[in-house]
Amino acid sequence: MIQYFQTSSDVKLRPFAAGMEPGRSITLIYCEPMTDLKQLSEVVYPRLAELCREQANIGIEAFGANPYLPLNRIEGPDLLHRLTLQVYSGKLVLYFEYNQTFFSCDISNPPGRSPEEASTESAVKGARDGFTENLTTNIGLIRKRLRTASLGVEEIIKGTRGETRIALFYIQDVINPDILAEARKRLYEIDTDAIIGTSYIESVVKGAHKRALFPLTDYSGRPDYVVDALLAGRFAVLADENPIAIVAPVTLMNLLISPEDANTPYYIVSVQKVLRLIGLTVGLFLPGFYVALTSFNLEQIPVPLLATISKSRHGLPFPVPFETFVMLFLFEIFNEAGKRLPHAMGQTITVVGGLIIGDAAIRAGITSPTIIVAVAIAIVASSTLENQTLSGTTAQLRIVILLLSSIFGMFGFLIGFIGLILYLASLESYGVPYLSPFSPFVKSDFAEAVLKKPSKSVKRRPRILHPLDQTARRDKP
Repeated sequence: MIQYFQTSSDVKLRPFAAGMEPGRSITLIYCEPMTDLKQLSEVVYPRLAELCREQANIGIEAFGANPYLPLNRIEGPDLLHRLTLQVYSGKLVLYFEYNQTFFSCDISNPPGRSPEEASTESAVKGARDGFTENLTTNIGLIRKRLRTASLGVEEIIKGTRGETRIALFYIQDVINPDILAEARKRLYEIDTDAIIGTSYIESVVKGAHKRALFPLTDYSGRPDYVVDALLAGRFAVLADENPIAIVAPVTLMNLLISPEDANTPYYIVSVQKVLRLIGLTVGLFLPGFYVALTSFNLEQIPVPLLATISKSRHGLPFPVPFETFVMLFLFEIFNEAGKRLPHAMGQTITVVGGLIIGDAAIRAGITSPTIIVAVAIAIVASSTLENQTLSGTTAQLRIVILLLSSIFGMFGFLIGFIGLILYLASLESYGVPYLSPFSPFVKSDFAEAVLKKPSKSVKRRPRILHPLDQTARRDKP
């Protein structure tokens, strides 16, 4: 054992011989940063000494059923693997040298933190107990909101070296069995050394569309949002050491939902959802549309606006497409810098940097005010999106559409627009069309997807998910 753990300085091997006969000592093996050292010194040592004194002449089998310490015998064909997993999980392993027997005692206390507000999703009126890096704690956060036996929680361990625990959540009498079976299949197919972040699980859950440009899963650090998704007939996946849950299947309209919508009046949320949809559209197409009009189709611009644009461009050295590319590049740099800096400082850099550089570029005669306005509106419109993966996709496709518009004008813009719609229509998430309820049109889901109904009016779950129990609310007789 000493040779096996000799490269792990955090693993301690301590001999224990109090109350034992000569030659019958015990070796305690534990991983120091993963173990509760206070419990080890104040509870385990005294009780183990008492146990050894009273049962010094009793066979080793008696240790597993003693009244002092809850000990579990470790045995089996893969004994070394079991021992390694127990030690690095924070458990205390007792090794009886004279007959080479192992027992374990759970005194684990791995580094962690208490549930607090998720940093990725601000809560105004909602709960502030976000997920943590401890899977057991996260299961409890969901369980306390769904005190029902129909909540299914399946745990699997994946990673040949990391041995990461993964939990699959669903509601047994709600979720479509085909969706659940496919989710199980994809999770059990995981084959990797260790699961470091949620991006790997997200790519596995995506399934056939692993290289899709748009996110086919949603994510959240808030238990209330995950519970709402489970009640709708979706499933969620949480991995140990990751405070983010992956939710599927989703549609494009699901990605425009904010976790705070459940705590906001329906008439306010309805306006906000429309604004997010407009923000997605403007963020994608405005720069390309502006370049197509001002570079190729000037006759489509009203004369007063054309005069303003022409006056603002007088004396500028660069063509409109090049200016737009440069300004988009600068704004994306500010946006990226804002994400990498501390939150308060990052917002300041993004806003102030954009204002200062934009004003300086106009004064220096490098770009026109109208291009600054068009690019700034597109960037701000993209900021209305809650899902950062969708926001990043929007930034990339914005460049593609701008490139097509710069080469082919309005014809290129329409190619990009129609091509994007056709691509979105081809995507599916576990058999659920990505553009649902628009394509195919689902009348019963349309109003709730685009707007938000009053809570009392929501009586059915989304039909496009084909849940077993379609009734979300039952009226009293």
